[in-house]
Formats: sequence, C-alpha cells, structure tokens
Amino acid sequence: MASVNTQFSIAVHVLAAIAHYETTFTSEILAGSVNANAVFVKRILVKLSKAKLVKTTVGKSGGYDLARSPKSISLLDVYAAVSPPNAFAIHAYPDSKGCVVSCNIKDVMGNVLLDTQKAVEAELKQTTVADVVSKIRKKSG
Repeated sequence: MASVNTQFSIAVHVLAAIAHYETTFTSEILAGSVNANAVFVKRILVKLSKAKLVKTTVGKSGGYDLARSPKSISLLDVYAAVSPPNAFAIHAYPDSKGCVVSCNIKDVMGNVLLDTQKAVEAELKQTTVADVVSKIRKKSG
C-alpha cells in the first residue's frame, strides 16, 4: 500500500490548536498535541511560516502564533502551503498499442483527476481554521 501524506491534516491540527488556545506555542508543544515527532512538525511549521499563515517569535518566550485571523485562513491556504500530493496519480506504464482502453485511459483519467482536484480545492476554500475550531469546540462539549 502506498504511503499516505499527513502534512495537510497536521498543518490544520497545529493551526487549530494555536487558534483554539489563542496563545503562542513552541514546535515541541504542538508536536505533543499531534503526538508526532517534533522535527516533522517543525518542518510543517516552516512551510506555514513561508506561506505567512504563522509567525515565528524567537527567544525564551518564542514560538508560533497565527499570522492572520483564523476566519481569514481557509483550508485551501493551508493545503497550498504544504503542497500535498493530488487526490490520486495516473500510472506511467506504456500504452499497449492493441488495446483501446490502454491507449485512452491516461487522457480520460487525467480529466477525472483535474475535476477531482478542482472539487477538493473548492471545498477547502469554503472552510476556515475558525470553522474547524468551532466544530472542535462543539464536539468537546
């Protein structure tokens, strides 16, 4: 089975934690919330920082904070920041010249992939980090 890229969900997790608690966190504390390796979480935070979704403060009381209001950060912004792979991939095996399916499947599936990717991105654009935090708060009572 192919490995799964979790960077997007981890990025949303850390942004939601910062937004929910409304405070600055170190990468180690955020990694503890995710229950993941701090170096891996830090790499994601660097991507979020480059995308101007988090701001970094250095020093003894340093850490990560949101660079914008949670209402102004869409999940599409987060998705773009971490550059996850497409919904699926199209195989690169050569065409079998005697098979009409083999000769046309890549073009057809390429269009399906494009439409799927557009649908995913349209959905992510409609949801913000504030929406995620609101849903978390409702679930937690």
